[in-house]
Amino acid sequence: MSSKKKRRQQRRRQSAEKPRFKPATAFILLIVAALLVVGLAAAVIGSDPSPPRPGAVWSPEHGHWH
Repeated sequence: MSSKKKRRQQRRRQSAEKPRFKPATAFILLIVAALLVVGLAAAVIGSDPSPPRPGAVWSPEHGHWH
């Protein structure tokens, strides 16, 4: 068997053994997905214009309910 053929076979074996995602990439994708979920939940929950409790008054000066 020639050395060129051995190298070719080794490269094939190495490329087949590589993981689909590296752990760091999977971790970053997980963090991005979690941030998207939190952001969407905050947008849905925070879009309610009604007072949070009876008797609460909107303060334009502060930009929140009192």
